[in-house]
Amino acid sequence: MHISRTTTRQRSSSTARRVISAAGAAVVVAVALTSCSLAPASSNAGDKTLTVATWKGYGADLPWVVSDFEKETGATVKFQYIDSEQNMLQLVDKANGAIDVALPNIQYIGQGIDKGTFLPLDSTKLTNLNDIYSDFSGRKEIRKDGKLYGVPWTWGSSGLFYDSTKVTPNPDSLSVLWDPKYKGQIALFDDPTLLIPIAALYLGEDPQNPDMTKVTPALQALKNNAKLIYTSGDDLAKAISSGSVVAGIGSDSGIGSLVLTPDSGAQNLKYEVTKEGAVGWIDNWAISAKSKHTDLAYQWLNYMTGKKFLSKWANSPADSSPAPANQSVVDSLSPATKERLQTNPSTISKLTLQLPMPAERLQSWVDAWTQVKAAS
Repeated sequence: MHISRTTTRQRSSSTARRVISAAGAAVVVAVALTSCSLAPASSNAGDKTLTVATWKGYGADLPWVVSDFEKETGATVKFQYIDSEQNMLQLVDKANGAIDVALPNIQYIGQGIDKGTFLPLDSTKLTNLNDIYSDFSGRKEIRKDGKLYGVPWTWGSSGLFYDSTKVTPNPDSLSVLWDPKYKGQIALFDDPTLLIPIAALYLGEDPQNPDMTKVTPALQALKNNAKLIYTSGDDLAKAISSGSVVAGIGSDSGIGSLVLTPDSGAQNLKYEVTKEGAVGWIDNWAISAKSKHTDLAYQWLNYMTGKKFLSKWANSPADSSPAPANQSVVDSLSPATKERLQTNPSTISKLTLQLPMPAERLQSWVDAWTQVKAAS
């Protein structure tokens, strides 16, 4: 059973990384910079080296991408790989200009904006901004004082998946996760910032700030129904392949990639944004406030959010693209590709985005889930 490194990364960035941040785990800041140091960027006008902070194996560092961008611009691209959102923010701050662009998620970009980590963007230099879904580009989380700081790039969701041959009738509600009929056959991703909003949606509570006296018992019941609480795509893939899991919570792109894997035994899996909704995420490109290569950084943002790159990525299943935030790209994709990437724009309004939250609330969520897991 195989699952692509990019699919695993997508959940690392948009869900698993939140486990790291939410749990307050130690962040390893000293991540090696690929072919580069964190020395301040050169002010030499002839220097055309662009350093990008991003997740390893997540679209931007595909060999053909680097080759194409370097050919177009004459630049050299280097990568600073991150292991969490907090890690990324710290690295950009400490780089003192040695990192030019970064990929903050909507849940964390506000921290960088408030600290002055990111540059306010000149929208006249962003060639694809008008093609970005307005539901994304208009988000207040990427703006401050009327200025734009991030360009939405990709998006996705985590919600219900099920085996259409074993879960009958095919569900359109999260309630199937609590159904005693499937006790011991449910898979849950080990992340309170995903599970608590899912439970809140099921209960009809505010998914951003639910009544935890109601959510905690629902979490306990959900955990008691579970066969697997997983942290890696490989663990989920093995459980699906063995037939021990018939439904659960997973990502749209992760389930889509499993379905396309010939030996996965997952061809009957379906992913559903249920009538209650699903939990969503948006990744955004931003420019370091201290970058010495802002013109080149704008070229990177325009390349990354443009039709040439995003269309090729979306049409290369092995490269495991999530849904593009560029609406014109989505409109150009085949129905089969749209289905694989779960790009239906009608689902956008049904997503509960993982957004910034007060530290006290976040800690209370972590504590609640930790106690639920520890309970028999």
